[in-house]
Amino acid sequence: MNPYYPLPRLPLVSGRHDLILSHCRGQRVLHIGCVDAGLLEERFQRGELMHQRLAAVSGELWGVDIHAEGIAFLRQQGFDHLVTGDMSDPAILTQLPAGYFDVCVASEVIEHLLNPGLFLQNMKKLMIPEKTELIITTPNAYRVETILSLLLQNIEFIHPDHNFWFSYVTLTNLVRKSGLRVEEVYMYTFQPTTWRPAKARPASPSRPGAETRRLDSWRSRLARGPRRLVSTWLLRRHPCWGDGFIVIARAPADERVA
Repeated sequence: MNPYYPLPRLPLVSGRHDLILSHCRGQRVLHIGCVDAGLLEERFQRGELMHQRLAAVSGELWGVDIHAEGIAFLRQQGFDHLVTGDMSDPAILTQLPAGYFDVCVASEVIEHLLNPGLFLQNMKKLMIPEKTELIITTPNAYRVETILSLLLQNIEFIHPDHNFWFSYVTLTNLVRKSGLRVEEVYMYTFQPTTWRPAKARPASPSRPGAETRRLDSWRSRLARGPRRLVSTWLLRRHPCWGDGFIVIARAPADERVA
């Protein structure tokens, strides 16, 4: 058994939303995890909620989330086709139309689940073989911020509700073993890919405390400088230091998995 896997040079994209939205334009979309728990109302007011953005581009949009209060909030805002439940529970399949959706989006979801394999098997039952795209995004176990936090501060930088870290190999293995075919894999990043320090915002000398704010701004940028330099160097060396993965998968027409 060979435990060493050469990593491919995955396409590197800035953020994840633009790529997801491009695949959902004019499509019948099922959005798994449509409630952004903890930030729902704040992001909705700013127009930054992913479900809002999907509604603006999709032909028809459905949503599923385990958070009943969040689903109720979205209904109050005029959204329909909403289901409360856990996609890892086979019982939820009776509330959703099988063989109907063009795209299923599960962005930053599987790392929160207790059984991501069962979740993917349930998703396969909803998909149209060889047609429906399942778009999965999840943080990268080896992202720059995680590694630097461990090396420099002896801390693990992670969302407190996450149950799993995924690498390229473990993520693609899980998708394939769940009966799906991996078609595309991207790496997304929120980090700069070139070393260009942000320009300082000029402070008006006439405003009280302007000079102090300017100094604090420069100190902040200088403090972040070494971390940003390392991040940029690692991403230029290989994209697999990025913040997370975007996997696009389909259900094969038969049980053979490519």
